[in-house]
Amino acid sequence: MSDSLKTRLRGKCGEAGRHLGPFDPGDAHECWGCSSAHVEEFGDGVGIVQGLTDYNDCEPTDSAYDPSKTGPEVDVRWQPSNLRYAYRLSDLELIGSGP
Repeated sequence: MSDSLKTRLRGKCGEAGRHLGPFDPGDAHECWGCSSAHVEEFGDGVGIVQGLTDYNDCEPTDSAYDPSKTGPEVDVRWQPSNLRYAYRLSDLELIGSGP
């Protein structure tokens, strides 16, 4: 994850150095005003880019499939959790490449 994306995801909470809210009514420690938890979990992690994000709600073999509903974001599988999130390539840092 690029430093600029980390800064954007932390938002005003990152600027203030503390969570500003709003907060989850059921959990006063969960800030809804930022995505700092996402940065903490994946910000320094290693992920594998799997290809363009597919926004279709059907399989490529379906007649309703629309190739224009892919990208420009890419799917990243974070290791070791294997969780998948979509990002713009400009928001990622290349740290190595495959064989």
